[in-house]
Amino acid sequence: MYRKILEKIKEYDSITIFRHQRPDGDCMFSALAMGQFLKDNFPDKKVKIAGKDVYDIISRNDKISDRFIRNSLGIVLDTSNWDRIDDDRVRNVKFKIKIDHHPIVEDYADINLADVKASACAEVLARMFMSKQFKGLILSPETCRYLYCGMISDTINFRTTNVTADTMDIASKLIRKGDLKVSELVEYVMDTDIESFKKSTVIRSKLQIKEKMGYIILKESDLKKLNMTQMEAKNNIDEIGRIKDLNIWAIAIENEHRFDCSVRSKRGFVINSICREYGGGGHANAAAVKKLDRKTLDEFLNKFIVLSQKKPKVK
Repeated sequence: MYRKILEKIKEYDSITIFRHQRPDGDCMFSALAMGQFLKDNFPDKKVKIAGKDVYDIISRNDKISDRFIRNSLGIVLDTSNWDRIDDDRVRNVKFKIKIDHHPIVEDYADINLADVKASACAEVLARMFMSKQFKGLILSPETCRYLYCGMISDTINFRTTNVTADTMDIASKLIRKGDLKVSELVEYVMDTDIESFKKSTVIRSKLQIKEKMGYIILKESDLKKLNMTQMEAKNNIDEIGRIKDLNIWAIAIENEHRFDCSVRSKRGFVINSICREYGGGGHANAAAVKKLDRKTLDEFLNKFIVLSQKKPKVK
């Protein structure tokens, strides 16, 4: 499959990189890494990154004409299904490649590369760029930096349950190849400013704990008072996971009188099956749903309260 992807990249003069709505670090850094890799190796090609939403640390959303889209190869990163892509014009590209690490929801592209065992989309890209099929192509320090940032972002600096020996092997190779300053990159991706810390303190004060399940419900009025975006608020979910007494935790954020809810869990507590019941999805230990009314949200959270008390199913 790597060879087929490279052949298509070589075939097209114009390439559009797509990613999902409300991009997180893995999504945004993966897009930047792909863009940098193409620039380094195919300087004559025109490469643009599509999307409207922004990521708080770093973003790039290029202005792209409909004509450019129609004549381009589309590479969609870190996005499991059509509805999450942050530019509907992806349907108009000449050829589509999907590169992802989420559980397969839709094989919507002409070539679908989905490594569900990878910790991040950046890990999937790094493995491809280092493969024998891509041998001889440039893997620049800039590309290595973007890939490493994507990996530490999605794994919370290698703390999530999907980190494997292969993950650490890829990370080590990126550090060596790019001569990366690891501590500086961790600070760049993980650290926060004083104002954001104060806002997070307010959010943490709203934590409710029932059995071994913790959750925070934020109304639109709460976000307005804090002057926070939904994405900024959602990013606080990782802080709840530091509480050792919890097996499952969640943040629900009101959006036009409906609630979008992100859920996380410790190994052995599989949560994506419940999320799928409510139209969502994701990984075994990191999943989400959208647009739940308040009554349905309470029902949804109660299922995790029950699950949190059960014996973990650890292989």
